[in-house]
Amino acid sequence: MIDIRNVSKVFNAGRPNEFTAIAGVSLHLTFREATILKGPSGSGKTTLLSLIGCMTRPTSGRIFVDNREITSLPERFLTGIRRSTFGFIFQRFNLLRGFTALENVIAPALPEGEKYSSLKKRAINILGMLDLDNRYDAKAEWLSGGEAQRVAIARALINNPSIVIADEPTAHLDEKLSGEFIAIMEILKKEGKTIIIASHDPLVYESTLTDRIVVIRHGEVVGEPARP
Repeated sequence: MIDIRNVSKVFNAGRPNEFTAIAGVSLHLTFREATILKGPSGSGKTTLLSLIGCMTRPTSGRIFVDNREITSLPERFLTGIRRSTFGFIFQRFNLLRGFTALENVIAPALPEGEKYSSLKKRAINILGMLDLDNRYDAKAEWLSGGEAQRVAIARALINNPSIVIADEPTAHLDEKLSGEFIAIMEILKKEGKTIIIASHDPLVYESTLTDRIVVIRHGEVVGEPARP
């Protein structure tokens, strides 16, 4: 379980432009389920994802992952948890231009010190599973939108994370490609991965993938609509 206890995130604290992005949020997220954080742009969804995924620290409150508090750990330990536990899929994919699809997938695993040949084999296998067998050597800027997203998914999976985090993953995709993304997430959930997605796209939160919807506005949890 991911246990979020009274977490707040304040930017520019004590200054005239102080802004509270997350205000006293408490949530309990169950492993091996798909949770959708729903809310309009600027509601705090992305900030909450970054807090859960150890990409930033809360101003106050605590977060536990599998009964281990992560909020007070030194950065060197957080880095290890971030790499081994979480796989991130960003809104604009954040692929490295000038690098091939294969190189982009391998990049997050390089700091772990694993042999390159082993990493390459694993990356090729993941890309193959995502129907990118013939695009290993394509530069990031040569990929279509759907291909770029699948490479981003493969990159998120290279360290075999137990939790996959996606920030507005369908924002720049058409309906067909959005459906393909959802289908891939459903496969990952069936394999036992925990899925957390920030999205205001009804194609996502109304899909069969979704186990739970958490509505966020102005940095606060304001409701959890029942699933149909």
